[in-house]
Amino acid sequence: MVIYLKEEIIIKNYKTIDGRGANVHIENGPFITIQYLTNIIIHGIHIHDCKPAGNTNVRSSLTHYGYKTSSDEDGISIFGGSAIWVDHCLLSSCADGLIDAIMGPTAITISNKFFTHHNKVL
Repeated sequence: MVIYLKEEIIIKNYKTIDGRGANVHIENGPFITIQYLTNIIIHGIHIHDCKPAGNTNVRSSLTHYGYKTSSDEDGISIFGGSAIWVDHCLLSSCADGLIDAIMGPTAITISNKFFTHHNKVL
């Protein structure tokens, strides 16, 4: 399964994005943004060839849209939050970083990853 996004995925608390048992790719667009959330699991997803998006309205609930500025071009962007687990994911070829965690997030586990094709990967 290949998923092409027009805008970032902005998820809510207590969510799992689970690619186990399938070959799931998110590619050639914006990717996953976690902003001040808790209890998030991202498992078994291939994320590659990130591109910027944004400067548009995005849905934050069933009844609300809000303006979102340009994305930072990371595969997974973690902005604040806690209890976040990113496991068994493959990340490559993103314009900025593969995973970015800023603004003091806590209790983040990044395990069993494969990072490739990026100037910040040794």
